[in-house]
Amino acid sequence: MGLLHTSPLVRRVTGTLGDRRGFALEATILLLVMVAGLIAASLLSHMMIQRASGIDYRAARVTHAAEGGADAVMAQLAVAVEDGVVSSSDLAALTAPSIPGATVSVAGVASGAPVPGTIANGPYTGLIALNQQIDISVTAVDALRSRADAVVTVNAQAIPLFQFGVFYEDDLEIHNGPRLDFAGWVHSNSNIYLSSDNQYFADMITTPGNLYWQRKAYTDRRAGVYINNASGVPVRLSFDSRSLPSPAAFVNASNTSFNGRVMTAAHGVRPLRLPLPAGLPAIELVSPRRAGDTPEAMAVKFAWKADWHITVDLNNIALGCAGAFANPGAVSPSGTFRTGGRLLPAAATECPGIFRFRPDAFHEGREHIGVDLLDIDLAGLNAWIAGDPARRATQIIYITFINSAAPSGGSPNLNTSRDYPAVRLVNGAQLGGPLSLATDRPLYVQGNYNSRVWQPAALLSDAVTFLSSSWNDAANGWSAARNPEGATQTYTVPTAASRDSVYAAVAAGHSATPCDWQAISCTPTAPPPLVPANSNYGGGLENFPRFLEAWGSGRTMVYRGSLVSLFQSRYAARRRWSWRTYYDPPSRDWQFDLQLRDPNRLPPGTPTVGSVVQIAFRPVY
Repeated sequence: MGLLHTSPLVRRVTGTLGDRRGFALEATILLLVMVAGLIAASLLSHMMIQRASGIDYRAARVTHAAEGGADAVMAQLAVAVEDGVVSSSDLAALTAPSIPGATVSVAGVASGAPVPGTIANGPYTGLIALNQQIDISVTAVDALRSRADAVVTVNAQAIPLFQFGVFYEDDLEIHNGPRLDFAGWVHSNSNIYLSSDNQYFADMITTPGNLYWQRKAYTDRRAGVYINNASGVPVRLSFDSRSLPSPAAFVNASNTSFNGRVMTAAHGVRPLRLPLPAGLPAIELVSPRRAGDTPEAMAVKFAWKADWHITVDLNNIALGCAGAFANPGAVSPSGTFRTGGRLLPAAATECPGIFRFRPDAFHEGREHIGVDLLDIDLAGLNAWIAGDPARRATQIIYITFINSAAPSGGSPNLNTSRDYPAVRLVNGAQLGGPLSLATDRPLYVQGNYNSRVWQPAALLSDAVTFLSSSWNDAANGWSAARNPEGATQTYTVPTAASRDSVYAAVAAGHSATPCDWQAISCTPTAPPPLVPANSNYGGGLENFPRFLEAWGSGRTMVYRGSLVSLFQSRYAARRRWSWRTYYDPPSRDWQFDLQLRDPNRLPPGTPTVGSVVQIAFRPVY
């Protein structure tokens, strides 16, 4: 048989075993390839996640940098708009903040000219302002060129000061005796103190400081302060910033009681700054011209705004027009001049019908001194202007005095017990046109003012006193010999007329209470409610327009306008306020003049304050 043959069964079995050994090797290789692929995919995924995370991180960083740049720009704009205007130079001066890890750039563009309109958002919603929309582009770029862009849109609001019923730069105190109903927005850039038996507010009350239901001078707290809610219902004030020190609690109480119509620092209210360059005090608004005045100062001082500037030499006051108008066209030593080629009244024939000058014209009961008076007869002024309106009309008159005592009494050869120059307006029931009158000295208004045919009008001075139509100089005479400095007053307080009306915005100095009785520097030496010696009451808003007569509760003083106090009186500050020694208060019918809501009916030269509100923030992709 010779050859050995393998059976098919054996061959099939042998071949199957060899194939399985080859398959195992292939499977192992395949598995290793798959594992390697999974590892590579995992590594790639991890790398991609890391890269994406890095990109997201850098994107987040530059986005936060752009937002930080926007916040910095808002802070700068808030400063730039403090004078009520954002100029192209203000926008060009915007600087980008230094933020680690990113380079930030900013650029601002004003969208059109300012337009008057009602403020629609923020704490001053409802007031009329010149609104300027501004778009600020903010770009942030990091070292790897990751970039974020955003646009901040803000509304720069120039709010006329006379849009407020009351505007105080310092603490505002209101503690009236006779009932006081006040309609108009009340604002203070400092704190507000309210305490009364019969005090009613119809509109908003705002402050970036605190609201205190108490006197500033001592512990007196009266339960008669009412503030209207949004439905016009008077609601009694029963809390303040001391009883509710938590901002959230105060906001909740304000919303619950007054529908948010009482707003303080707890609501994020910002100060409204005055239209003055940095470093200049508010009293510069009515201060005389100075050789070193900058263009910015000149733009806001009424001494520079005036189209008729009068300088009176107190040494020549007895000479009348011949003394005050002896040097027409000069700023110093005395004289009067007009701008724009306007005419002056002839000193001998026309001036005496408008101006009258008298030393010691009457006894000033509050200051206890004789007033060296410049009277301005507005009926005479109107008659003179009517002779040549094109060349005689005036809208802003500014008056100052020379050769008189300085506020501190430190000037050589001058005597504060002798010198008390002031301006008085008489026969002013009808004005010839819009008129703002400003002086750095005290101002008196006798009788009705601007009460017949209404005109935009403003009174700006160191202090403002309202005299009734029945006031008589001769019956209230003064002589230094009969009334020596420091002596007890020797006259009887005169009786006021039954009713007088003043329609004019007032911006003047006030008399302040020195300090809060709860402050460390004001700690009483005796138990409350005794008044600390250094915290005598300044007189409050109810005595901001001053009085010198016995009005009594049956006689009413009607006032329509805007009460603005930006500083404390310097000249009319010889003595502290004291009730019932030289006057009895009138019944006060005081309200904000709604005609001042029209920007076209504001008094000439009306100053503005500024606020800025962010209205949009949008990323740019």
